[in-house]
This record gives sequence, structure tokens and C-alpha cells, in this order.
Amino acid sequence: MDHQITIPALEEVDLTNCDREPIHLSGHIQPHGVLLVVREPQLEILQASENTQELLGIDAASAIGKNLSLLFSRVQLKKLKLCLQNENLKTVNPIKIYVKNKGGYLEFDCILHRVEEVLMVELELATNPENLSVFSFYHSVRATVSKIQSAKNLKELSQITVEEVRNISGFDRVMVYQFDHEGNGAVIAEDKAEMLSPFLGLNYPSSDIPKQARQLYSLNWLRLIPDINYQPVPLVSGNNGVTAQPLNLSFSVLRSVSPIHIEYLQNMGVTASMSISLIKDKQLWGLIACHNYTPKYLNYELRAACEFIGQVMSLELQSKEGNEDYDYKLHLKSLQTKIFEDISTSENLSQVLVKCQHNLLEAVNAQGAAIVFGDTCYQVGQTPQGESLKYLTQWVQKHLNQEIFYTDSLTKCYPEAEEFKDTASGCLAIAISPTQKIYILWFRPEVIKTVNWAGQPNKPVETDENGNPRLSPRKSFELWKENVRCKSLPWKQCEIDAALELKKAMINIVLRQADKLEKLNTALEASVTREREKTANLKTAMSELKRAQTQLVQSERMSSLGQLVSAVAYEVTNPINFIYGNVSYANEYSQKMINLLQLYEQHYPSHSPEIQAQIEAVELEFIVEDLPKLLGSMKVGANRIREIVQSLRNFSRIDEADIKPVDIHDGLDSALLILSNRLKPKPDRPAIHLRKEYGSLPLVECYAVQINQVFMNVLTNAIDAIEEAFVNHNLSSPGGDKEEPVKCGQIRIVTELCPGEKAVAVRIKDNGWGIEEKVRQKIFEPFFTTKSVGKGAGIGLAISHEIAVEQHGGKLTCISAPGEGTEFIIEIPLSQTHPTPIVK
Repeated sequence: MDHQITIPALEEVDLTNCDREPIHLSGHIQPHGVLLVVREPQLEILQASENTQELLGIDAASAIGKNLSLLFSRVQLKKLKLCLQNENLKTVNPIKIYVKNKGGYLEFDCILHRVEEVLMVELELATNPENLSVFSFYHSVRATVSKIQSAKNLKELSQITVEEVRNISGFDRVMVYQFDHEGNGAVIAEDKAEMLSPFLGLNYPSSDIPKQARQLYSLNWLRLIPDINYQPVPLVSGNNGVTAQPLNLSFSVLRSVSPIHIEYLQNMGVTASMSISLIKDKQLWGLIACHNYTPKYLNYELRAACEFIGQVMSLELQSKEGNEDYDYKLHLKSLQTKIFEDISTSENLSQVLVKCQHNLLEAVNAQGAAIVFGDTCYQVGQTPQGESLKYLTQWVQKHLNQEIFYTDSLTKCYPEAEEFKDTASGCLAIAISPTQKIYILWFRPEVIKTVNWAGQPNKPVETDENGNPRLSPRKSFELWKENVRCKSLPWKQCEIDAALELKKAMINIVLRQADKLEKLNTALEASVTREREKTANLKTAMSELKRAQTQLVQSERMSSLGQLVSAVAYEVTNPINFIYGNVSYANEYSQKMINLLQLYEQHYPSHSPEIQAQIEAVELEFIVEDLPKLLGSMKVGANRIREIVQSLRNFSRIDEADIKPVDIHDGLDSALLILSNRLKPKPDRPAIHLRKEYGSLPLVECYAVQINQVFMNVLTNAIDAIEEAFVNHNLSSPGGDKEEPVKCGQIRIVTELCPGEKAVAVRIKDNGWGIEEKVRQKIFEPFFTTKSVGKGAGIGLAISHEIAVEQHGGKLTCISAPGEGTEFIIEIPLSQTHPTPIVK
């Protein structure tokens, strides 16, 4: 009975109870054998199938916890242990084992495998008295293998295989069942009994074989069901931790199959079945499906022969499928060669693709193509138009995450494609350069075709006794025809391979262009680097020149000042020492003369008129009274000059250029003594008050001349700041009281040990107006000054910073803000490890 129907593309009911069924954890076996789960090396029985009483004469529950010696004689047990020494147990299967039952001996085929740290022992009643030797097995399949290998193409390979499997197994029907990329299956070869209706050419939906069943087919090459009407035999477990979880029966030859699959076979009228997996490139390519309409059991040797034939066919699939469309593949290769010739001589990909556009279509047998270069799109042949093409290319760019994208039903992944199904029901796309947005899309139009299904392909939805939805297997397998729309001709593997080859060739052009661009960029970067190096060298040279100029100016200035001070001190020292030393004698001599005059006056009170007149003329009484005072004042002045000269010598320290321990306070006092005249009152301002708060400091290792220079520069700046504030009437309050007007300048000097006692700090704070932040950040830069022309060169603080930081490893910081005065903090380590200073 034929049903002619056109099925629209509607959303299917999403009921997946088949896909979720844990068929490998069924906990049951088929009754034609016995399963024992054994712990090694004790060979303790952990689980047993419930039918041990029937086949072995021992109750399953009583066998749990016992050793296999309960079932096997010493000789049989020794034979089993010897086989268990093999790591790959499949090489020793089956083992012929004898078990005593009801006064006699039964022979079993013992099939072993290990799973999840336990040994699975499966026993089937033996039908052959002895194992086939390798030589015998070879002779039994040699002719079959020779026929299979002589096949010229896939069709012939499949037909020979089904004939040979049916000849060996004796099944009523044997088919080769090939899966497509969506999982649907098609019967491509069949050998059957004459009275049976043919299944050749029929299609079966992917839902007929759920996902977990396909996974088991990939793991286990063969599955036999001798009689679908069997009663599943449960496994009996003991109280042990090993068998607490459901046992994985994926590799068990006796595993019970899904009830849904049994119902499916019953609906087909099949009584016994066997499936042999066909694997290509480690993927399930198809099945050799065997049906019998009466119960049928095959022993292990026959099953092994059928499995071997399936493996041989799997090996031949690669070459036989490769022979399909041989002439067509040669044609595609010739087209590729023409395109490659154009590509190899071109440096511009867009030009070459437009040039060979017609060959580009033929290369994959497409009717249209879109070549995308960024925002530009070239169209060849029949393609979607306008916004439709724009949105499609954007979708492809977003979703093309693999090496290639292809589909013969674009509407399934891009529903909007139904609008242009006449030109693009099929699409094949490659990305030449995702970063540059270079893509090629090929299109094929809709081809309406009729698919012959073995029954209605959609599973009927039923409800169980609780009213829950349940998918049941199809009950009818009568021919059902479906008109399929929104699909193009499928892309052949050779066409997909051709697109990938084109992609590689085009990528080479992009890489050549990228290589040229990279070389250009490298050259440009090298040029930029050289220019940057020149700029950096020039900047460094300018900085060094500026620094050298600063050092030279300050060095010459300090050198001249030091030499001048030293010379003056030297020239003045001897006369001052002479005067200071002789003032004492002059005072002594004058005192003696005064005493002598007073003695004369006592003994000769009467003076001659001439002497009396002279006494009155010279004011002898005044001289006697004032001369000692005058000589005393001269001594004080001479002593003051000596102190100043000593301060000048201390400041210049021409004889102390090397590093040595010094008293910091001596340098401060020497600088203050030299600047004392500037601290005195002036016509336009009162005296500047000086507050010295000296701490108890140890001697400090330093270059005394340089440190004195720092003190002189900082103190001079403090005095300049106070004098400028007097002129501008904006002295700041030393105590921070901004309400009360300030009338006098003040410099506060504090010396103290820094935290950790590894350095000393000298704080010099004035109550001038203060410095703005943007100025404060630049005060240590060479030749930066806020003073008017002639009052400063802007190098004093720069030199001071270099002396304190670079030559002594210390710090020179400035704390200042408008209205808060300025404080310089000089920190000098107690001991030095720095080299000889740069500035002399």
C-alpha cells in the first residue's frame, strides 16, 4: 500500500525517551547463556544471572560469595586461570569449558572480558566440540575476503558482503544499511529469501536507532538476538560494595536489549536479528543487518566469522567509496588545476577569483557563488539578492567556526533561507581569512525529491497508564512516500574536498600578501625604531649637555668663590692674628703708662703751668678712662674677624675634597655666618629671625664642600623668598594662623635623626608666600627659575638635588603651597658608599 504525501517542515514533538534509555545498564541478559561477575584474583562470584540453576544446576543466590571452583573442576579452573594471564582476553575467546550437571558434563563456550575492575564470565552451550584453529578459520573466510577485495565500487562491495554473510549465517534477510549525515539510514544492498518482500532502496529515520544504541554499535561490533520473544533474566547480587552500582553490560554478548527495540522488531515481523557494525574513520558508517523470521542462534565461531567480514568491509570502504564518481573526480581535478595556475601567478586574490569565476562554480558543481571581501561582495551565477545575501553572509561569518560549512538544507539552520530556496537551498562556505573578512559561499537550488520510507517516519506519540507521553516504535513498515522540499542535491565528499583544496591555495595568496605586508611593516618599524633611537640619543645628548653646562657653571662659580674665599682668608689671617696678638700687649703697655702717670701725679701734685696746659689740651683724664675701653673693643673686633675668617675656611674646605666624617652643624653655622649680613634689618624690612633647633647628631660621612654648598643654596633661596614676600606683603604665618598679620620673616632650621637612625635630616623652612604646585614640580630642573633676570640662573637647586641624591644617596624634597611658606628637607645617609662626586 503506497501513501503519497507532501510533509511540510513543521517542528517535531520533542519526546526523547528512547535517547535517554540506559540500555547498557539493563541489569538483565538473554536466556541462551549464563553471566557470572567475578572478582580477581580470588575468582569470587559477585553476581550471577538467575538462570544458573537451569544451565549449571546451582542456585544463583547460593553461588554469590563462592569461588569458581564451585562450578569448575580443578583441571577446568587451571585452564581458565592460564587464559586469564592474557591482557587481551578477546584473543583466547571462546574457551571450551566442561561443567558437571545432573550426573553428566555439559560443554560451554566461555567468553571473557574485563570491565570496571571485575571479570565478566559468559557461558553459552557449545555447538562445536572443538575451537576452530587459526588455519581452519582462515580457510573458512579466505574465499569470502577475496571476493570482497575484488569489488570495484561501493555497490558491488555491499552486495558481495550481504551475500557472503547470509551464506555463512543462514539468515532469511541480510542488508547493508548506510547512514547519511543526519543519521537516517538507507538500504543500499540486500540478499534475501525469495518469498520475502524487498527492502532495497527503502529509508529509515534516525529515530529508529537512538543515540545510545549507535554508541554501543561503535564499541561492540556484533549484537545477536536469537529469539525476540525471550524473557529477560535478571542478575542476582550479594551485599558487597563492588556491585552496588548498576553493571555496565556494553561489551556483554548476552546483554538484554531494549524493550522498545523488541517491540520495533515485533512490528516488523522479525523473530531473530543480528547486527554487525561498519566503521569508517572511527565513525559508525552503517550496519550489516540480519533478519530471520523464526528463532535462530549462531555459535561464537560463526559470529566471529561474520564480524570478521564486517571488519574487512569496513577496511575496504575507504578505497571503494573513493572509486565512486571516478570520472567526475578527474574533471574536478582538472578544474582545480586551472584555478591553481591562475592563483599561483597572481598577487591579488580578488582579481584572480573574479577572473576564474566560472571555473569556481564548476569546481564544486554549484549554480551560484558569493565572493566576500570585507564590505564588498562579488556575485557569480544564481545567488540570493540584496539584503537577503547581506544577512546570509553575516550569519555565515558569525557561525563558521569550523574549517568548512556545508548543508543541503539551509533552512534547517537558517530559517530565513526559505525566501530564496529556489537559488540557495544548499550552501557550502569557506573562510579564507576571517580577520580580513574574506569568504566564499557556493549555492545550490531546491530539488524536490521523493523519499521512499519504510513506514511513516515520524514516531507515534502514545500515553502510558499514568497519562505521560511515550514514544512507541512504528507499527507500520508499508511504503510511505514523502516529497522533500527546501533541499538541494547533497554535497559529495569530493566536492567538499575540492573546496578545501581551493581554500588552501587561496590562503597561500593571502599569506604571500601578508608576508609582503609584514616585511613592509618590519622595514617601517625598523625605520621608526632607528628614528626613535636617534631622537632618544639626541634627547640624552641634550640632557647630558644641559647637565654638563649646569655643572660647569656651578663648578666654576663655586671654584672661583672657594678660591676667592680661601685667598681672602689666607691674606687676612696673618695681619688679623698679628693685630689680635699685639692688642693685648698694647693694652698692657698703655695700662703701665697710665699707672706711671698716676704715680707721678701722686708724688708731684703740683704741675708746672706748661704741663698743666698740656694735660688740659690732650684731655688726659678722658684718655686714661677711654684708652682701655678702646683697646678692649679692638680686641673684640679682631676676634670677630678671626671667627669670620674661620667660617670662610670651613665653608671653602679646599683641603677637604675627600669624603670624611663631619659635624653637619659646623657647615650650617658657617653658611649662616656668611649670610648673617642678609639677616640683619634693612631700610625696607625688619631683621629676619632665625630659629635653630639642632638635635644631637653623630658625625656624618659626606663631601663637606658639596653639603655646605647645598646649605648655602637652600638658605639663600629662603632669604630671597622672605624678602620677596615683604615686598608683596604676603608673608605666611609660621604657626599657621592666617587671621593675624605677620610682621617679620622667620627661618626655622631643624636637625634630627631619620627613623631607623641611618640618616640625618635637615629641615629649612621659611615663611615666605610659598610655591604653586606646577612650579614646585619643576624647581629641581636645570635653568628653571622664577626670579627676575640677573637674580638667579636656575641651577642652585638643580645642583643641590644632584649633590644630595646622586652623590650622597640621600633625598632633597620640597613641601610648599601658596600661603604656607616653603620647607626643604635634606636627608643624608650617615655612611657613604657612593663614588667620588662629579662636581668639584
